[in-house]
Amino acid sequence: MTIMQKIAILMTVFNRRQKTFDCLESVYSGLDSFGGVEADLYITDDGSTDGTREMLSKCFPGRNIAVIEGDGTLFWNGGMIAAWKAAIAHGGYDGYLWLNNDVIVKSNLWKELADADEYSLREYGKRGIYVGSLTDMSGERLTYGGFDFVNKITLADRFVIPDGTFRRCECAHGNITYVSREVVDSRGLFCEEYIHGGTDHDYTYLAGKAGFPLLVLREYVGLCDNDHKGSSIIMSDMKLKERIAFLRSPHGLNLHNTLLFQKRCFPWRVPFAWIASYAKAIAPRAVYCLKKLMK
Repeated sequence: MTIMQKIAILMTVFNRRQKTFDCLESVYSGLDSFGGVEADLYITDDGSTDGTREMLSKCFPGRNIAVIEGDGTLFWNGGMIAAWKAAIAHGGYDGYLWLNNDVIVKSNLWKELADADEYSLREYGKRGIYVGSLTDMSGERLTYGGFDFVNKITLADRFVIPDGTFRRCECAHGNITYVSREVVDSRGLFCEEYIHGGTDHDYTYLAGKAGFPLLVLREYVGLCDNDHKGSSIIMSDMKLKERIAFLRSPHGLNLHNTLLFQKRCFPWRVPFAWIASYAKAIAPRAVYCLKKLMK
């Protein structure tokens, strides 16, 4: 069995032209240096008004880029599914790389993926999901990657830190994560019920539970700041009505996705998650203090 040779990169974007340019520039620079993997890009432009689509054709001529048009209502999950479906319709890929457009990809990613594929086949007899770990732009703090749940009651988690070996994890962020064709043939695509984020956790967790190796790459492979402020900080200056709206918003706490993840992965936690979410919206400062006491 040969290692990966041709992959589809999946992205969805909305009005972050410069970030998209910087991300893709790092992608193609690393690919050209490595030379061992052929990659096509499938990118959903979900109604951008900042010239993102024009930039793609102007700045990356000659690259295999398929642009899928959205109307601004797809969010991350819908946009990624649209790109994924287009890649599958084309066919011929060994796997699919989820990539967020605020990531700067390091040149070592491609060798890490190829080596992970070989390792997975050798150690487990099957291909799996390979998770890239990222630091902030200063390179000092791990921001996204694979993690384990250290408390199944609270779902507190802990990152699996790259240490020069391929290590299994329970769940992962989808900022820069590769999914082998064998996983897709068995597990399908993202659950279409999700709105915006959360579906990456769902997919990786359930694939791991189904027996596919979920491996954290040996080295850090990208840079990406975590610019999501804590919900308690955001809601502390809101009125109650605004906090409830933020709880339900796809760009806020996204209660719909929170409960869907519990239902699909930890069904016994659904009532607890509902109560905890509304408690956070009603009394964010009290919940924040309680969390600190529980650590």
